[in-house]
Amino acid sequence: MTMAILRFNFAAPQDEPATRRDRIQAAMELSAWSETRGVSAVSFDEHHQSGHGWSCNPIMTAAVLLSRTERLVASVDCALGPLWHPARLAEDIALADTIGNGRLIVTLGLGYRPVEYEMFATPFEDRGRLMDELLEALLSLWSSPDFSPGPLTRPHPTVFVGGSVRATARRAARYGLPLNLPSHLPELADYYRELCAEAGHRPIVVMPPARSRGMVFLHEDPDRAWAELGEHYLWEARVYSGWSGGQVHSFMHGTETIETLDDVKAAGRYRFMSPNELIADVKENPDDHIVLHPLVGAMPIDEAWKSVHLLTDEVLPALERR
Repeated sequence: MTMAILRFNFAAPQDEPATRRDRIQAAMELSAWSETRGVSAVSFDEHHQSGHGWSCNPIMTAAVLLSRTERLVASVDCALGPLWHPARLAEDIALADTIGNGRLIVTLGLGYRPVEYEMFATPFEDRGRLMDELLEALLSLWSSPDFSPGPLTRPHPTVFVGGSVRATARRAARYGLPLNLPSHLPELADYYRELCAEAGHRPIVVMPPARSRGMVFLHEDPDRAWAELGEHYLWEARVYSGWSGGQVHSFMHGTETIETLDDVKAAGRYRFMSPNELIADVKENPDDHIVLHPLVGAMPIDEAWKSVHLLTDEVLPALERR
C-alpha cells in the first residue's frame, strides 16, 4: 500500500529566524490541512551546525505537530541517538508519544558528521558504544514503574534502529527493535531477520524498494518547475553531497558529486512531477511511498501549497479510485 508522506527540515540557504518561523508555521498548517485528505505521515530529521536553520530537535517538532493533529503519524527520521542524554530522550519521547496518543515513530541513528559530535563534546569514535548504552537506558526507563512521565504506548514507544551496516542489524536484533534501512539493502535485511530468529524476536524491517522515486515536488509543468524552482532542489542536494562526501548511501545520499541541476536530475533523488506522472509512477511502483518535500530549500510557501493541493486533490483521489 502506497502511503503519502510530507517531509520538512526547515532549512534555507540564508537562514533568518523570522522566515524560519514562517516555514515552520507553514509546515504545521500544511500537515493539519492534509491529514483529512489522505496524507498519512509527516517526517522530520535532525542536524546541527548546518548554518542553515536545519531541524535540530525533531522530537519537539513532532510533539508540536501531534498536538495540532488527530490522525497523522509523526515520524522522526532520524534522531541522532548518541547526542541525547538517555533520560532526557526517554522523557521527551514519552511526552510526545502521550500527546500524540501513540502516533509517534522514532528512528535512532548514529549520524555521520563529526562536527555535530564536536558541538556536543561527544567523541565521534564512541558513537556505537554510546548508542548501545542509550538503547539499554531507554528500554530500562520505559519499563520501570518508577519512571515518570511514562509513555502511553506499551511496552514502549515505537523506536527503530537506523543505519546501513551489519552492526546496525546486530544492534536492532539484540534489543528486539525494528530496523530502518536508509536504502535498498536486502542482504542486510536478511541478516537482521536471521539474528532475530536466533534471539526469538519478531523481525520488522522498513526498507526502500530497489527503485525509489525519491523526493517529489508536484507541479503542473515539471520542465518549467525545473527552470523556475530547480534552484531549491539544487541547494539542498549540494548540501547533502558536501556532507556525505560520497561515503554515505541512503535515501538522500549517493556517491556522485552534485554541482548542477543536471547532476540533480541524473541522481534521481529529487523529482518535479506532474500529477499524472506521479499517478503512473505509483501504478508501476506501488511499493514505494510518496514523499512530498514541499518546502525544500526554502521553496516559496505559496508554491508549497500548490504542490500539496495537487497531491490531495488530484493524485490521492485517483489512486483511491484504483
